[in-house]
Formats: sequence, C-alpha cells, structure tokens
Amino acid sequence: MAYFNYFPKISYDVRGKKNDLRLDTITNILIRNRKKLEVADRSVFEEYFIQDGDRADILAFRFYNDSTLHWIIMYANYINNPYYDWPLTYFDLQKFIAKKYTTPTDTKHYEDADGYVVESDVAGATAISYSLYEERLNDLKRQIKIIKPEYVPQIIQEFKNLTE
Repeated sequence: MAYFNYFPKISYDVRGKKNDLRLDTITNILIRNRKKLEVADRSVFEEYFIQDGDRADILAFRFYNDSTLHWIIMYANYINNPYYDWPLTYFDLQKFIAKKYTTPTDTKHYEDADGYVVESDVAGATAISYSLYEERLNDLKRQIKIIKPEYVPQIIQEFKNLTE
C-alpha cells in the first residue's frame, strides 16, 4: 500500500538523448493531491504527541501494523515535507539552531505573561532567545492526529479517487 502506487503512470524518456527516443513507463510523481479531509466527526481521529525519534513510518506500523501507510499520517496532518513539517529530534534541532544562528542565546524578542510579543520596556516582559523560539516552533509540530485504523480503507479509497 505504498503512497506512489496510487499515482498514474506516464511514458517518459528518462535518458533524454537527442534522436534516440526510448520511452519508459514511470510513476508521475509531479501530480499533487491536497484535499481537505471532509471529516467533521472528531471520533475518526486520535490525538498523538510525537516523541523524540518518532517517524511517520514508525507510527504507521504502531497504529496500522503497516509502515507503508506512513503517507496516511502525513496526509491527515497536511504534512507535505517530512524534513520541514515534521518535528526535529532534540539533537537535530540543536544542530539546526547552531547552524542558523551565530549566537542562539541572544534575545529574539520579548513576551508578556500571555505570550504576546511586546517591547523590552513593558513591565513583566520576558526575553525569548532564538533557541527557545525555535524549540517552541518545533514543539508546535508535535501534536498530530492519527486516523483510527477502521477508517483507513475509506481514506485510501478517497486518495485513489483523487489520483485517477
């Protein structure tokens, strides 16, 4: 049940040599399907907090007993790019921050007690470092929805219909 099995096939000359056309049948990976899941019933989903080291394929195996259904987890959460839309591990986040910022402990901005960005001279303003800012952004990606296993065949059929 791999994600790309549902994509259409096309004939394409992958060699690209002039005057030597040789067509191969390949999967058209350029097709994009992004449809909002028409599910109003919250009982279809289970909330999950991504732990350090979790990956979509690991979660697919844990919940669906099939790691190739990782795309359903990505699809249900509108995750297009697993490198940028999935939370980094703590170790990878620290490397990312070190590479992005010369001094990650410097102040990015100030916040009040409610989390709103304020000027530094506001009473009770708290300094937020670049490092803390990036950690918060990363943590926002950790709360996802897992489609309950009994609804997976319906989602697969919906996806098949979109790619036909």
